[in-house]
Amino acid sequence: MTKSMVKPRNIILMLKEHNVNSYTTIKQIYDARSVYRSSIRDSDAEMQQLMKLLERDQYIHWHRLKDEDVVRDIFWCHPDAVKFYNSHNLEFLIDSTYKTNRYRLPLLDFVGVTPTKMTFSIGFAYLRENV
Repeated sequence: MTKSMVKPRNIILMLKEHNVNSYTTIKQIYDARSVYRSSIRDSDAEMQQLMKLLERDQYIHWHRLKDEDVVRDIFWCHPDAVKFYNSHNLEFLIDSTYKTNRYRLPLLDFVGVTPTKMTFSIGFAYLRENV
């Protein structure tokens, strides 16, 4: 069910529907999902897996390294979003969150706005602060 993007709360509800006497807890569901995701990733670190997926899905991406093996900054965007932005007269907004993610890195979000006031994401970047 995780592979099909079913949320944990819906997984547990489905299990309870099929077996009323089930003692499965939500923690067990989260643990099983974690084991499943780790098995998909093999021995790759999270950043290595991200880079593989960006290459596989042909995203436009750029990164800068620190000490030859640590990613300092990373930018990525879907090629179709760039094509859409370039083919229309659209507004372009940049927004940054401040250290609200797991790695405490600011997330820079590039957003396009169509003439009909619809928004779409063009690209994203995690940028290390210059200290």
